[in-house]
Amino acid sequence: MPIYTKKGDDGTTGLPGKRRVRKDDPLIETLGSLDSSNASIGVAITAISGKSELPNALRQVQRDLLSIGAQLAAADGEKLEDSWLDRRTSEMESTIDRWDKALPPLANFILPGGSAAGASIHLARTFVRTAERNLNHLDSTNGKILRYINRLSDFLFQAARFANYSTGNSEEIWQYGKKSS
Repeated sequence: MPIYTKKGDDGTTGLPGKRRVRKDDPLIETLGSLDSSNASIGVAITAISGKSELPNALRQVQRDLLSIGAQLAAADGEKLEDSWLDRRTSEMESTIDRWDKALPPLANFILPGGSAAGASIHLARTFVRTAERNLNHLDSTNGKILRYINRLSDFLFQAARFANYSTGNSEEIWQYGKKSS
């Protein structure tokens, strides 16, 4: 069976409940930005070397993002269970706090980079920020989803720092107007 249906050739896409919407609909834009976030996290996972808790933590985020997409795309009137969002947000906060204790204090902006893993996670964070902006265009966005996505960008920032720290890669402090050497 081919993966193409040709139904989207008219500029629409299908959603649960046999709904069809334009591919530039704010919901589809949001789902696309969640997909970009998820794919970029997948790239980041491949860049992580050595023993680390990061791959499993990031794979859980990938699962969460797919679940959030399912919630957003659910047919009108269909309510999917969402208590897991509060639990996962709390778990991310605990991990952020734990990593923060292990990392050197940060009093300045840093340039994204350090290692392939760190840079990839920073890139994933920017995709998550895009998803967050897109979520704000939806009237029906669940507050738990917004909270989770906002915390996720913080989580990814700390994950990038943790990836660099764990591998001995330093972070470059940004200084206004300073020229690279």
